[in-house]
Amino acid sequence: MKITITYFFLLFVTLIYGQITLTGIIKSNTNEPLEYVNIGIKSKNIGTISDNKGNFKITINNSELNELLSFSYIGYEEKQISIFELQKSNFNEIILNESQTVLSEVIVISTKPKLVELGTKSYVSMVAGYVKANNDKNNDIQEFAKEIKIKKPSKIIDVNINLFNVFVDTASFRINIYDVKDNLPNNKINTQNIVIKKKVENGWNKFNVEEYDLNFEETFFISIEYLPKQKDEAEPFRYSGQLFGKSITRSSSFGIWNIKKGITMSMFVTVKQ
Repeated sequence: MKITITYFFLLFVTLIYGQITLTGIIKSNTNEPLEYVNIGIKSKNIGTISDNKGNFKITINNSELNELLSFSYIGYEEKQISIFELQKSNFNEIILNESQTVLSEVIVISTKPKLVELGTKSYVSMVAGYVKANNDKNNDIQEFAKEIKIKKPSKIIDVNINLFNVFVDTASFRINIYDVKDNLPNNKINTQNIVIKKKVENGWNKFNVEEYDLNFEETFFISIEYLPKQKDEAEPFRYSGQLFGKSITRSSSFGIWNIKKGITMSMFVTVKQ
């Protein structure tokens, strides 16, 4: 069955200093706000996400008027709209169609499964991953990805990250799973939005994801994306890291993945094989 969801999007455009500021609210046809929708220009490092009330704001240079603004939400077909058309017209409604569900191949786990921890399980004090370490208004996320190499059918049980300098009681994170292309994260392959709000503390923090039935049989990337409570908030914590390896990060929706060699994020998953 295919369901059409209508997104009402109140759009206001302001021209200042050679830039366009688009602001709006994204809702479903049941008038419910949609949180954490990815919005941006692909491969331009210009992007944002809607907040937990469905509101968003993105500033774009006039030189980007001929680009397409993309809207992406897991479970729905991606929508691309000309920024020029948005700027000049009175569009106030966007329609996204639910993706047709494709039954995935059944992956059989051994009748005597074992738990295996994969990733980086140690850290050193001299390596840190900063949350929102820059002031670019269009860099609204901080996503860290880790390659997980598997050789047999595996089900992800939990995701573990190490934090320090924690100044908040609770925090919200989105966990994304990507297939691999050119040794980088490519397309999202999880079929549900995995957003987890939990108490955080200095040291290892575990996110149980067993309920999402994340079963894979090929190498994949898993990422952790911090979802701030509000823009321009003080730094809530820092990620721990380890020497050697490489870190793969990006700081905007649809942005380019950046590679830094010599350090890696302290993050591992527990899988059942």
